[in-house]
Formats: sequence, structure tokens, C-alpha cells
Amino acid sequence: MLSQLQARLRPIRFRQRFDRALRWGTAGLAIGAAAGSAWYLAAWLGAGLAPGFAWLLLLGGVVTAAVVGLVWPVSWTSSARLVDAVYGLKDRTLTALDFAGRRASEPVHTLQMADAMDHLSSVDARRVVPVQMPRLVPLAVAATAVMIALGFLPMSQQALEAKTPAGPLEVVLDQAALLEETMIEDLEELAEESEDEELKELAEEMKEAVEELKDPEVDQREALAKLSEMQAAITEAVKALDVEQVDAQLEQLADALEASQATEAASQALKAADHQKSAEELEKIDASTMSKKERDAVTSNLSKLSKSLGKGKKGQLSAAVQEMLEGLSNENDSKSKEGFCKAAGICRKQGLRKKISECLGCQLNRLAECKGCCQGQCLSPSMTAKKSNRSSNKAGLASSNKPLGEEKTKLDSRRRDENLTGAQGDGPSERETLTTAEARQDAARSYRERYVEYRKQMEDVLDSEPLPLGHRETVRKYFEAIRPSTAESELVGQDETLSN
Repeated sequence: MLSQLQARLRPIRFRQRFDRALRWGTAGLAIGAAAGSAWYLAAWLGAGLAPGFAWLLLLGGVVTAAVVGLVWPVSWTSSARLVDAVYGLKDRTLTALDFAGRRASEPVHTLQMADAMDHLSSVDARRVVPVQMPRLVPLAVAATAVMIALGFLPMSQQALEAKTPAGPLEVVLDQAALLEETMIEDLEELAEESEDEELKELAEEMKEAVEELKDPEVDQREALAKLSEMQAAITEAVKALDVEQVDAQLEQLADALEASQATEAASQALKAADHQKSAEELEKIDASTMSKKERDAVTSNLSKLSKSLGKGKKGQLSAAVQEMLEGLSNENDSKSKEGFCKAAGICRKQGLRKKISECLGCQLNRLAECKGCCQGQCLSPSMTAKKSNRSSNKAGLASSNKPLGEEKTKLDSRRRDENLTGAQGDGPSERETLTTAEARQDAARSYRERYVEYRKQMEDVLDSEPLPLGHRETVRKYFEAIRPSTAESELVGQDETLSN
């Protein structure tokens, strides 16, 4: 009997689910349209959001709410109660459903269930659950209309800038072309000349990085990051050359060889860091021309050097010194000659490594200037250099290029020069000379000498250190501002001519 009752109530139960899915779907439409309108508004204001995602919010709200409303179960008790309420059956269906669920059945229960089944035979499910328009339909339609209207509004300039790719930056393309013409060509020529595989790989890596800078989708941040990666790669290559350590070891070798006249020329060339000449002089050394005293002195120096010398560049210099020491100790001239020739080869390689190191240092400067150009010309107006009257513990964002400050301080006063004279009376008098022409000339001469000295140091630093472009301009303008005037130079020149 229970299955028969449920079969009569099943159409009503289905219409209950359908009605609920309709009402919940309408509510989901209203909520999704409101969320889509907010999304469109944020995209219109330039939040960088994709406008098409608003329709996914709308469809997601409708479908999710409708499916949940349709799938969510409806109890048989609620369906029975609804039938009794609509047809006025005075809880006959609800009571029969309760009796059918019991295990023990009595005659009165059977009669009650049969009476309920007779009444349910004439029940119309469409009358019990009529399909009606949900009350939220006007709100859902209004929200959807607002969303459609926002979708057809023209995008603001800020939103267009956020939506549209910025495209290739002109300054980045210019710097990429400059690096290709200078750095890449220099590295390729040097790699071909030196036949260094690591340098060839570095040149290929830099070439690929420059090609990536030309990508139209590269923005300012990516360009600066790529330039930083290039700087890091070149810095690692400079460290791998280990030029300073080998130079120090060759200088120790020069000290060890200065005890003999036969090796004096090579020692002087090594001290002068003339690697080509050092190699030639080392190859010319003939141990047979050394006296016993000179051989012992050089042998003693080389023995001390061999103990204190590290492995160096792959141990080559240490091995060369050891061969020199063994040859001189055993009076084996051919063995010592091999050691001197091996040291000559190390000198030639060191000269080439120094050339490579200097070239890589120049490339670091070029990359630093490129980063300065990219960062300086790509900054937003809010990041440009401005004069600030507020104190701060943080560094500024840019360089003002005015090392001597802004406009000169205006002193709103009237000045008047007067010569005061007086009558000398009886009694002692004192005279004090505040300044003389000679003192002014000495000060001007000293100032000019100091300026030339520090100007040279400044140029050396700018050539060797990877400083930002803005700071380079500031330093140059500062030294140009404090340069001795023409009148001061002529005054010093006249004084030197008279003194001669």
C-alpha cells in the first residue's frame, strides 16, 4: 500500500521540485546579474578584469541554483500535507501515509488507506502545484538589463590601457639595438680571437637575451629583469677569470726572479704587468748564463714561492714554478727552460684574460647605462624627480641632476662698500694683511691641482663601476660646476711665467 500511495504522490513531488528549481533559478539569475554588473563596473573603471567573465558569473548563478533546486529531495510528508490542504481532505493522505509506514496493520488502518487512495485517484497535480511566475522575476530582469547596459558602455581610457597590451617600448628596442651593435659584436670578436668556448657560450647567451628584449610583449619590468640577468651572467664570467689572483701570483714570481741578471728583464716586465713582453723575456731566459750565486738565490726564492703559492688557475703557474725549481736545483737547463716557457704561456693567457675581463667590465657599464635609460624613460609621472621639502629616511626614486642645489639663495639686502679712513694719533699701531695676490695665486694653483687629480679619479670610477645613468650625469655636472674658471687659470699661468 505504501508504494501505491507514493506512486499517486510522485507527480506532485516532481512538480514541487520543478517549482523550487524555477524560484531558485530566478534568485540565482538576480544574484548572478548583480555580480556580473559589479564585475563590468570594475572592468570599466580600469581594474584590469576581463569583461567576458561577467557572463560566466551570470550563467553560473542561474545553473547552479536551478540544478540544486531540482535535485534537492522533497519529503513525502510535505507532498501529502500539500494535497490535503488543497483538496480539503482533512489529513487523510498524511494519516494514510503514516499508517502505511507501520509494520502492524489493523482493519481500521486498511480502511483509512483505502479511503485515501479513493480520494487521491481524482487529484490533479497541476492544481496542487500550479506553475506561477516567481516573485523575484522583476528584480532578476532589472539586474540583467543593468548588466547588459554596462556591457555596451565604452571602456574608459584606463581600462583600455589595462586591457590592451602595451606593445614594445621604444626605449627598450633602442637599448636592445645598441647592445646588439656593441656588446654582442665585441663578445663575438673576442671569443673568436681567444677561441674560448666559455666566452662563446656567454656571447650566445647574451645574443638570446637581446633577442628576448625585442619581444613586443616585454614591458619595463621584464626588460629591467632581463638586463639584471645579463649583468649577473657577465659578473659570474668575470669572477671565473680570476684575474686578480693570477696577477698577484705573477707579481710574486717577478720578486723571485729579480735576484739574477739573466731573469731581471722578465722580472721588470712582470712587475709592469706587460704580459706579452713578460712572455718573450721568460722564453729568452738561459739558465746556463747564471752564476752559482745567482742560481742559488733564484732557487731559494722559487722554493719559498712554491711553498706559499696556491694552486692558481688550474695549478698551471704552480707547476711551472716547480719545474723551474727542479731544473735550477739539479742544474738541468732543459728542465728549467720548460718551466720558463710554461710560465710564458701563462703570461700570454693572463694578458688575454685581462683583455676579456676589461671587455666584460665595459659590457657591465653598458648594461648599467641601458638599465638607467629604460628605468628613467619608462617611469610614470609620479616617479619623476621632484624637489621635496620634507625629510625622509629613504632613498629617492631618481636623480635631479642638480648637484649644487636649486636656485641660489636670495638675500634681500642692500650692500655698500665704503673705505674707512682715520687719522693716526700718538701711540702704537698694528697692521694685519688679510689677503695678498700671492696667496690668491697659491690657493688657485692648489685648487686646480686638486681638481685635476680628483677629476681623473672620477673618470676612472665612471669607466670601471656600473653606476646608474642618472648618477653619472649628476657626478659629471658637479665636476663641471666646480671646474676652475678661465680667469683663475690665466692668473696662475701669469704667475708661473713671471716666476720663471
